[in-house]
Amino acid sequence: MTSIIITYIDEHDFLAEAVHSAMEQQLDAMELIVVCNKTNLPDGYDPLHDLKSNLKFIHEPAPGSAQARNTGLRNASGEWIQYLDVDDLILPEKIKHQLISARNGAIVSQHIFKFLDGSTQVSKWLPDDLWIGLLNSGLGSTSSMLFHRETLIKLGGWSMTYQSHQEYELLFRLASSGYEISTVDHQETIVRERISGSITLDTQPVRAKEGIQLREKIWEYLVQNGLDTPARKNAFLQYIFRQLRGLYRLDRKEAMKIYRKYFSGHSFTPEKIGIPFYAFLYHGFGFNSTERVFSIYSKVRNKYLPFLPKNH
Repeated sequence: MTSIIITYIDEHDFLAEAVHSAMEQQLDAMELIVVCNKTNLPDGYDPLHDLKSNLKFIHEPAPGSAQARNTGLRNASGEWIQYLDVDDLILPEKIKHQLISARNGAIVSQHIFKFLDGSTQVSKWLPDDLWIGLLNSGLGSTSSMLFHRETLIKLGGWSMTYQSHQEYELLFRLASSGYEISTVDHQETIVRERISGSITLDTQPVRAKEGIQLREKIWEYLVQNGLDTPARKNAFLQYIFRQLRGLYRLDRKEAMKIYRKYFSGHSFTPEKIGIPFYAFLYHGFGFNSTERVFSIYSKVRNKYLPFLPKNH
């Protein structure tokens, strides 16, 4: 049996759709658990009264997505766990296709990101080397993954330490503990852009720093265990560099400190930045000057030219 755990706070406009997508899974046996992570609930609160489904509703007042997911885990009885963020959807055969490759750890797949304007973009996918996938965020996202319940329990569930990058921290613990991470080349999870209230948007300053900290931890593990290769080092540096670009706009001093630690005095070429001639400018003027120019440009564009299209 598979347990599908949907966590939310107050996103009722997404909740019904997420529940329906879970109910449509083509599985012989499953249970559906909905965990509300709102601090207080009014008397008689029942957001799912109109859904004729055998589901379990749990209130977890302690804040944090890790708390809510671990509460769902403790109440689940399925062999496999599908975590479904409330603003995401899974297609009917998503779990069925992943279970074909079930082992003892986790199964990962790509997801499709759907923007507010209706356009879509397939997530990065780096399945050939799982360590590169972990270092460079190329193994999908929480809702596109599937986890073995007993394995999660043995590892202590989701970490309370991280506010973001939680699925990659969990995958790292799985891999470093010897559990298998299988890959399935199906794109059957839809992650939807939200106007507001997205954890990804609300924790941007934290995300950049935590993303860097986690990849430093992964890289340290690889070095200590003789698993570091030139390709993995490049994946590590490319990820750190991208995060530094975002961190630069939030904490310039910290960004430059980390930049000097990894890039000063070393030959490095940024890849897949998405900006024409960025590598040329970087090599010609350096990181600080290049990012200062783009930071000023972004502020001017957002203030005076908001109608200009932004790169997805």
